[in-house]
Amino acid sequence: MVVFDFVLKPVRSVVRAVNEDALRPLEQTEHDTLEGVEALERATASIEHHVEVIESLATSVGPLTASVDRLTDTMQDLVKILEPLAGMEREMGHAEHGVQEAEHFFGFRRNKEQVEPEAGPTES
Repeated sequence: MVVFDFVLKPVRSVVRAVNEDALRPLEQTEHDTLEGVEALERATASIEHHVEVIESLATSVGPLTASVDRLTDTMQDLVKILEPLAGMEREMGHAEHGVQEAEHFFGFRRNKEQVEPEAGPTES
């Protein structure tokens, strides 16, 4: 074999170079594939987290709706309670206006007293 070594040696070098060149793209492809798989795993974890958040929001909608309904009922009860008071306030306004018109008609002049705040003890 030594006789053909001068012919086989370059052939072996070419074959070795071809094999190394063939392996480099495979290594790069494997690396790219692993990066893609890792990216998919991260995306899956993120999606799972978003699903958990959406599920927690969905479970809180029912109690929130019930709370708003109770608040609406309470507000309606308050309106029913305050409605007569508002009517009485309107009637008092009409009555005060009527008294003022009567006083004006009869020529009465009322001194409107100004309410002064209570004076506390003075410091000397």
